Amino acid sequence: MKLESTQRRAEMAKGIGLSTSIAAILLFLRFAPTGAERFYPRCVFTAITKIYCPGCGMMRALKSLACFDFANAFFYNPFLFIIIIPLFIYMTATYLTRAITGKWIPSLLSSPRSVLPVAAVIVAIWIFRNVFPLGL
Repeated sequence: MKLESTQRRAEMAKGIGLSTSIAAILLFLRFAPTGAERFYPRCVFTAITKIYCPGCGMMRALKSLACFDFANAFFYNPFLFIIIIPLFIYMTATYLTRAITGKWIPSLLSSPRSVLPVAAVIVAIWIFRNVFPLGL
């Protein structure tokens, strides 16, 4: 299926917007003043259940990633490296490829087959983080 020029511009805007948003977040976290961590939002799920959720530690992981401290970023939240970064790269590449070539490339994210493996990885990380709370 061939994309129209307005659809191609929309796909280009999605790819550029996604990349720019992530870059802005990382720059903000990189240059945030010392002690700003106390203003990071608290996890409501953890406050209620005393169990870490799959997203706990994500702000600290992003802050470490912005400072190029990959080991601490992984220990704060491995979910970032296992799912989030590959997903970000995949989505950006898909949007930009659609915009440049003009051809429709189906997204793996819209496939029902991709839901179960991603959900299994999220549950596995969730269990592992609560049994072995590495960086939390």
